[in-house]
Amino acid sequence: MSSEIRALLASAQQAEATGDVEQAVLHLQQAADFYRARNLGRRAAQMERHIARLEGRPVLAPSDPGDLLEGLEEGSVDDDELDDDGLGFGDELLDGPARRGEGVRSTSFDRGAQRADPAIDAWCSFCCRPKGEVGALVAGPAGAYVCAGCVSTAAKLLGTPIAELPVPAPTASRRPAALRHQLPSQSKAKTIWDRRLPKVALVLGPEGAGKTTFLESLGQPIARPLSRLPDTDTLLVDLNTPLTPEDEAALQAWLDAHPKRRAVLAARGDAPRPVLVLQGEHGEEPVYDTNSLSQAVASHLSPGLLSKVDAVLPLPTPDHEALLHLAKSLLAARDIELPADALESIVALAERSGRGARELAALIARIPAGRYKTP
Repeated sequence: MSSEIRALLASAQQAEATGDVEQAVLHLQQAADFYRARNLGRRAAQMERHIARLEGRPVLAPSDPGDLLEGLEEGSVDDDELDDDGLGFGDELLDGPARRGEGVRSTSFDRGAQRADPAIDAWCSFCCRPKGEVGALVAGPAGAYVCAGCVSTAAKLLGTPIAELPVPAPTASRRPAALRHQLPSQSKAKTIWDRRLPKVALVLGPEGAGKTTFLESLGQPIARPLSRLPDTDTLLVDLNTPLTPEDEAALQAWLDAHPKRRAVLAARGDAPRPVLVLQGEHGEEPVYDTNSLSQAVASHLSPGLLSKVDAVLPLPTPDHEALLHLAKSLLAARDIELPADALESIVALAERSGRGARELAALIARIPAGRYKTP
């Protein structure tokens, strides 16, 4: 029974970490049904509260950390619900959760409690909130996590004197930002990404083509060096400098560790001419050879890693019409109205800069909100 719920919750965490709210909700609902079928109502309610948070709905049940611990005084909760085969919200992710009253391997206590790795998108094992809502977590020796709010609440229930801990105000958990202000090439690249689900995608384009913005729309790019990679499904890497042999080895090992893992690599360079163009049901499908891609990325990636690229997402230099479309979107978002000649001037400046969309965004950011007219 425990392996099934561990798999469900691990899938939910991975889906939420990559911004796939729909899949996270699906797995959490399955977990809630799992718990409810076994008369574990408290666990099921925790799942449903988190589903409501993910969907942006009001959380009907009390959401203070104390509500999840209230009633735990002796005799106030049915023992059957507490003795649930080690299926506490942190226990589900262990390879072998210990049942209450059973011994735990002594090696599991060697490292003791410690501050949780900030690269891990963990949830508090007590209040079931992601770290994006409750702040930094402490990792226990058996794989569970606890936040400051639950530590304070537990101390009060136990009657243990403890200084008041600062509890961060709830915030929305981090999710990939929507690519609202996009170039046509970014929209096309996103369509290819969603349709093909590549193992390794290469986003290729010159400065100002929108590579960084596109990458950030999928999630949070990983920091270099790649010595400690997160346990997630999708890895985003901005190749502003060449990957070192150590970085490449770490990335290769991360990709090989699980068949569902995917990486998106963004590199500066013009997409080469395809060696073959096929006509398929979705239109033209260009095929690029590895040598041409290696020259395009200026050897920032080795041929060995480039040979694993199964989708190239080219972002060409945006033309006048593309920049004009982007400028109107950015201006509207900042509540700025410009006369037509001023708008054309800004777009022309961005084109001449050689930095395209990057310079356009910088120019518009320097204009205060308001309505303007030609002098």
